[in-house]
Amino acid sequence: MGALLQPGGILMMSMTCFGLTACAVGPTYHLPSQSLPDSFVAPWDLTPAHAENAQIMSSGKDIPGQWWDCFHNAAVNVLVKRGLSHSPTLATARFTLRAAQENVLAQYAGLLPNISGNAGWTREKFPYAQSGIPNTNASWGYYDLHLAIGYDIDVWGGIRRGVERQAALRDAVAAQLQAAYLVLTANIVSTAINAAMLSREMEEQQRLVAFEKEYLRTVEAQYKVGAASATDVALQRTQVAEQSALVPDFRARLLNARHALADLVGSFASDSQIPAVDLDQFILPDELPLGVPSTLLEHRPDIRQASADLHAATAAIGVAEAARLPTFVVSGAWGDVAAHAAEFAVPGNGMAALAAQIVQPIFQGGRLLHNQRQAEATLSASAEHWRAVVYSAFRNVADVLTQIAGDKDAYDADVAAERAASEALLLAQKQYRLGGVSYITVLATETAYQRTLITLIEARAARLSDSAALFVSLGGGWWNRQDNPVLPDRIIPLDGRIPQ
Repeated sequence: MGALLQPGGILMMSMTCFGLTACAVGPTYHLPSQSLPDSFVAPWDLTPAHAENAQIMSSGKDIPGQWWDCFHNAAVNVLVKRGLSHSPTLATARFTLRAAQENVLAQYAGLLPNISGNAGWTREKFPYAQSGIPNTNASWGYYDLHLAIGYDIDVWGGIRRGVERQAALRDAVAAQLQAAYLVLTANIVSTAINAAMLSREMEEQQRLVAFEKEYLRTVEAQYKVGAASATDVALQRTQVAEQSALVPDFRARLLNARHALADLVGSFASDSQIPAVDLDQFILPDELPLGVPSTLLEHRPDIRQASADLHAATAAIGVAEAARLPTFVVSGAWGDVAAHAAEFAVPGNGMAALAAQIVQPIFQGGRLLHNQRQAEATLSASAEHWRAVVYSAFRNVADVLTQIAGDKDAYDADVAAERAASEALLLAQKQYRLGGVSYITVLATETAYQRTLITLIEARAARLSDSAALFVSLGGGWWNRQDNPVLPDRIIPLDGRIPQ
């Protein structure tokens, strides 16, 4: 028996075990067959009538890792950098990924032999009353040193499928980290755009209230001389009150947006270091990436997570199948027992053992069969879920592209309205100086102009927000980032192949 534990015997046993573990039961992972369209939507003309705000779609343009740089806003860059450094949500996702990686390494230990050691000292006392000699006993002590070795031969690949499944679950967590990164940056950029829009809207609304108040004073003066009725005065006072009521609403929404920014960057709402964002400091990207529809399967974090879940469900079938087949275990032991520690050095006192065992489940009440069927049903559900995520992702991109096209049309109309209102205001002011119109006409024209300005501000913000939404819907460029989490090399390939 001791000869079997010599290096040559161990090598021969290892080669035998390797030959027995050259295959694995269960299906090989692959994505469901799914035909993809050549484009996300029908072609749209995204070129606005005004060349200074033109945008073109580029199918060959890739998304930069820091896509928010495309807006060239220094305050936004500061906010995003701070959020990536201080967000507890993102930190939680990073630690969760590290825990998932440790689970993979722990599962991998099942492919290796396990060795345990035992060292002890025992003192025993044995009475001899049963031998007919009462009140006589003896005691002795001994030292015990042992090594136990066990190895589960993965003949059917169940352990390796378990490693594969855990690695796929790790990849799902990695996709969740990319999603958390994308959601955080998207929320910071969109909230910053919203805060900048509300700040400008509040300023223009305050100017509009000033015009309405000036108009009210003119109507009241006319009423005193009989040139306006009491109804005219009452209507204008109502107009002043309605427009004035919008100012605190803009202010509250602006403060709430700033509070949201503070929360996103890992700070308190009272933080005075949150930089103000100016809408005029945003530059609309003149070239938007469109990409190829097939690359969306690789870039969208939600699709990647669904793919990883599908991979884990595929490997789980192999685990369930292997559990129904015989288990092969090789175990061994080496050790020594001595009355004194010095006797461990005496040759011939040691002991060694080597054993092999085969265990075949015979009757488990159908539990193992139903476990396999449950795994197969889960695989089918995961495949359909993957398709549903793909459809939803393509719809999301199409919706954003449609919204961008609508933003362009709305922006063109709002620019035309603003220019028409500006021309009307200049004409009214000129006619007033010449005595052709009343001052009330000038005030009414100024009020209309201010309203078109507020609408135009919203149109500008919409174009910025939806441009950011396109970057996000296409995956956010995480594959071009320089700060991706670094993990140890994969234990096994995650394309479903088992190493030979």
